[in-house]
Amino acid sequence: MKRSTLLAIALGAILLLVAVLPASARSRSPFRGTWRGTDSDESTITLKIVEESRSGGQVFDIRGRDDKTGTNWCSSGGDAQMSAVGVLLDDGSLAVSLIWWCLPPGQGLYPIPGDGLDPDVYTYDPSTDTITDKWAVVYNREP
Repeated sequence: MKRSTLLAIALGAILLLVAVLPASARSRSPFRGTWRGTDSDESTITLKIVEESRSGGQVFDIRGRDDKTGTNWCSSGGDAQMSAVGVLLDDGSLAVSLIWWCLPPGQGLYPIPGDGLDPDVYTYDPSTDTITDKWAVVYNREP
């Protein structure tokens, strides 16, 4: 087979894949990835932000961990985990509803039960490749 025929077949296959792949597979939201920030109590908070498949880059699953909450939050003052859903507001803003729970499980929730999910907005700054939350925590992208 001639080289030009192989090239034409390869190019056709690539174009077919681009047409068939869902929008979420092509999306490269700047929010995606693993992030690390330092809270006002000097604890480390990590976030893992993943696009939900088939949402077209509009919905995100967010998992977090705080390595030291302080006794005003968790009675043990130890670790906490977070689960959240985020919805893209625009290229630089993600509306987030989250809940934190103390570790070991059963040691407390934030917000306090009955208050519902805690609303927040994560703001992406492309000039520094950082995310900021309502508590002024600045998250840097992890490699």
